[in-house]
Amino acid sequence: MKATKITILLLCILTLCYSTYYFLSNDKVEVEESLIFFPIDPDVQFIEATSNVYLLDQEDEDEYTIKFLSQSRLDRKAYLRQDLSFVFEDGILAATLSKWKENASTIKQKKEINGEDSSYYETVTFHHAEIHYPDDIIKSSQIMSYDFLYVIDSPLSPLEAFKIPETNLEREWKFILDNTRKQQLQYVWGKLLEASALNASDYYAMPLTALINYNDKTLPNLTKKQSQKAIGGLWEGIYKNYFLGIKEEDGSISSPIGSSLPLILLDKQSTHFIILFETKSGKNVKLIQKIG
Repeated sequence: MKATKITILLLCILTLCYSTYYFLSNDKVEVEESLIFFPIDPDVQFIEATSNVYLLDQEDEDEYTIKFLSQSRLDRKAYLRQDLSFVFEDGILAATLSKWKENASTIKQKKEINGEDSSYYETVTFHHAEIHYPDDIIKSSQIMSYDFLYVIDSPLSPLEAFKIPETNLEREWKFILDNTRKQQLQYVWGKLLEASALNASDYYAMPLTALINYNDKTLPNLTKKQSQKAIGGLWEGIYKNYFLGIKEEDGSISSPIGSSLPLILLDKQSTHFIILFETKSGKNVKLIQKIG
């Protein structure tokens, strides 16, 4: 009987330890998987914020490797630093990157993916810092970076990559790849607008990658402070509902890889954003992010 009581006591202790560990582990995950906008601190600045995409090497005759890098440095250590990136190939999400650090100023992240055929690559990164002050005051700092690359992989010419075309061949391929991407995205976005019963003339429209233009520029009808808050809130919503996965009707979460480049719509009264994209399986997704 005494041995049984000791056994039960040990089991209870082990269960309590496991429960405590499980709670702390899951609490850690929750912290890592949160990106929350707080008022911008104008005294805190990013002194470096870059995204880069370049051709690494050729694997074989039919495949090559593309490398993506992003790095950022704040002018001080922050309670929480996080960078998240999207990589698109011809308007389709090919990869995501995210890195999270506590009590840090600098973040570096990299990723390699295999490619084939001629393609147009884009990467956009949201660099974010959460700064804590005494008396429970929390503020943010944020900036975006962007890069792109054209890759020519044709049986008629050697493998090469460029950003700005310098030869007639590069100019021809830029025209082909730009138009292929444009036609495909216009087709997808047209379907999304029709399915959502939205009138395009009621909105300012831009792809997600064009948000880089609003690092310093204000959104229509908004002040700089309001624009920064709107952009921060938009990225918060994109992170939760696109980057971390797409919620299905049955409650399951599916990967965003293979989905279309999101179309960002800002209503002309600047009260809300609508984010539209098509999943890899062809499902239409509509997200709404209020500005207020």
